[in-house]
Amino acid sequence: MTKWTLGYRYPIALTISLAPALTPMMVQAAPFEAPPATGILDSLCYDYVPKIEKPASDQDANAQPVEVDADRLEAKQGGTAVYEGDVKVRQGVRKFDSDYAQLDQKSRDVIAIGNIYYNDGQVTVTSDKTLKSNLDTKNSELEEGKYQVHGSPVRGFAKRVVMTNNNQNITMEGAQYTTCPPGQEVWTLKAGSIDIDQKEVFGEAWNASLWLYDYPVFYFPYINFPIKDERKTGLLYPGYKQSSSNGMDITQPFYWNIAPNYDATITSRFMDKRGLMEQVEFRYMPDPAHTGTLYFENLADDKQYSPSNPSLAGLSDGHRYLMNVRHGSALMDGSLRFGIDYTQVRDKDYNYFNDFSPQVGTQVDSQLQQSFTAGYYQPNWNLTSEVRRYQILSPYALLPHEMLPRIDYNYYQQGKWFDLAWNSELTKFGYDSGSAATLQAGERYTATRLHLAPTLTVPLVDAPGYYLTSQYKLMFTSYNQEVPKDLVSQDRSRFTDADSKQLTLKDGTITRTLPSFRLKGGVNFDRPLDWYDGKGTQTLEPEFQYLYIPYKNQDEIGIYDTTTTRQDYYSLFSDRRFAGLDRISDANRITVGLTSRVYDNVGDERLRLAVAQAFEVTPPKVRLYPSNPESTNARSLLSFEGDARITDEWFAHAGTQYDTSEWNFTAGNGAVEYRTGKLTTQLNYRYIQDGNLDYRYPTNPALAEDLSQVGLVMMAPIADQWQMYGGYYRDIKQDVNIDRKIGVKYDSCCWSINMSLEWHNQPDNVTLRPTSEQVIGLQFEMKGLGSVGTGGRSVTLDTELLPYVRPFNLKGQQ
Repeated sequence: MTKWTLGYRYPIALTISLAPALTPMMVQAAPFEAPPATGILDSLCYDYVPKIEKPASDQDANAQPVEVDADRLEAKQGGTAVYEGDVKVRQGVRKFDSDYAQLDQKSRDVIAIGNIYYNDGQVTVTSDKTLKSNLDTKNSELEEGKYQVHGSPVRGFAKRVVMTNNNQNITMEGAQYTTCPPGQEVWTLKAGSIDIDQKEVFGEAWNASLWLYDYPVFYFPYINFPIKDERKTGLLYPGYKQSSSNGMDITQPFYWNIAPNYDATITSRFMDKRGLMEQVEFRYMPDPAHTGTLYFENLADDKQYSPSNPSLAGLSDGHRYLMNVRHGSALMDGSLRFGIDYTQVRDKDYNYFNDFSPQVGTQVDSQLQQSFTAGYYQPNWNLTSEVRRYQILSPYALLPHEMLPRIDYNYYQQGKWFDLAWNSELTKFGYDSGSAATLQAGERYTATRLHLAPTLTVPLVDAPGYYLTSQYKLMFTSYNQEVPKDLVSQDRSRFTDADSKQLTLKDGTITRTLPSFRLKGGVNFDRPLDWYDGKGTQTLEPEFQYLYIPYKNQDEIGIYDTTTTRQDYYSLFSDRRFAGLDRISDANRITVGLTSRVYDNVGDERLRLAVAQAFEVTPPKVRLYPSNPESTNARSLLSFEGDARITDEWFAHAGTQYDTSEWNFTAGNGAVEYRTGKLTTQLNYRYIQDGNLDYRYPTNPALAEDLSQVGLVMMAPIADQWQMYGGYYRDIKQDVNIDRKIGVKYDSCCWSINMSLEWHNQPDNVTLRPTSEQVIGLQFEMKGLGSVGTGGRSVTLDTELLPYVRPFNLKGQQ
């Protein structure tokens, strides 16, 4: 069976025993990252590192002729030849120099003394002492030699170097190992002996100590270190961080290289405020068509648990765990595909992700998604299915409807003068009543939904600079709906008509048939500009859309996967007011928009401005819930989007939605960014009016406030090798700090130190009152060996709660 290789992980396979005179420190190396010893040669720091030399042909180097040159040659009795003065020996890529050399013709032994230089294309060794070698066995012994590995910054010194097996095996006694340039030895690994097999992945060292400058800081009875980008069973470097909620957090992973296509990582995670957690990750790939990961973590007894702790009130004891399964299969040349993404924590453990931040699982709001997918794909059609369930991570969230399952069939055919599409879906919606949240009483409505939507698109005009397209769609939907008598109170209030005070949900079969007509067109004008050496171009792109869908009352239908879409420039030109199929809004609407772009002399987009608004010939009557008021607006929000690359260093973005009826802004965002070299800084702002927030806790109206947040992130060099970075986010409306981080990093040729301090609001899904969390990071990295310290995150503009986003979407932007 063909074996396939998984991604790399690099263990250190060390046994730690601290000597009394040495200062203990933790050692860390990140899995999945190539060893720095082979990845940092692009730096100018390592311009002295020689490249690997290979023979010019496939001929064995030992079979190639030997050329010898010297100032003087003397032949002695017994078959001994003596070479003196600038001795040079060449055999293929091999080079050997010395002041004096003596060759015994019978034993083939060579003795060289003074100014010894040896280079075989893989390693260079120099010495002022003595070299003993045999031309037949190729075994060599060198006194007090310096060595430099080719293609790697690995170099050092040894009191005695022994090379065997055609120089593949190198043993060094009284050895030193570093990746620092000469004269800049910040760290050095000193060992009683070091063994390097150039065919293996790792070198090995015994009785080793790590020195920073002239001070020993760590002792290893045994350690192996990476010399190639491959995997091996052993301990990975441990990790450490300090936080307010978990205290001292130490992880020690063990990597098991089971086979080229199977491996496992077993990690012990000790949190002094929580306890000991075990984590196991198993990866498999029997062939490239079938890959997956099984992950499990278990905390037998959380020290923070008590019946009086409100954050863990849903649990009966301190046992906490998580399991995750991810799998993907592709058969029949990729036409048939299967997938699993399943994550589960203990029932009612609402704060698991907040407390432990596992790097697995898909969350949407307070819902942990569990998905099973299958599909058959062809160029013109596809048949897909999905079973999707959820685990609720909030006691206040209404149970979502699950897809048990959903089956989609989609077909597309492009003709000479038309495009034909057929979209269909069959979905069974249910829910898991056994996982009901604590504040819910009663049952939810369920249904089976069939939706068919044949679509005909006819381009009426398709010419350079302008277009006009018509689209005709017929949407048929049938619901077989079950409405329980004991309905959940939130559903009952949402589906009670504001005027009649009657429950509108209907039990039984409900059908809905709606036609749709859409006409969309646009024109593209352009003109030359004097900007950018007189070769700039500006475009003016007006476009319009007319959409007609007749009205049909849909209050009898429940809401299974539908929500209101956020209105922006692009949504105004869609044919949907709602995301999902449970509500198809009536429409008699004209949308107009205008986009203008500026291109520079090389064709890169430097400016884009777009504004659009929709005008209702007839205001839409369809509501998401019967309890919502009908829309009386004669026009939509006025939407604006703008992006600018002002110069090669300055970027700007702005977007806003303005209610021209109420004369106020309902949402907006903006950012200004400056980038040059290692300096990046961005000032950003976002605002969303309370009525436009997608998610709120219905039991805590105090949290339903306008969102008004300002942020500043910066990464700046403060010296040649020093860099400062940080981020600051504050909610102006609520007058609270959201996230703050500041850090500084020193980065030299062979080592770096990274220090950071962060404060953020740790969310709590039960109490709804976030707590202030403080995280301290400190990382010391020895390039080519590993990392020592608390494992603080690398330099990044991301904060714990908010990622760094470049919102500038311009063509040709670098």
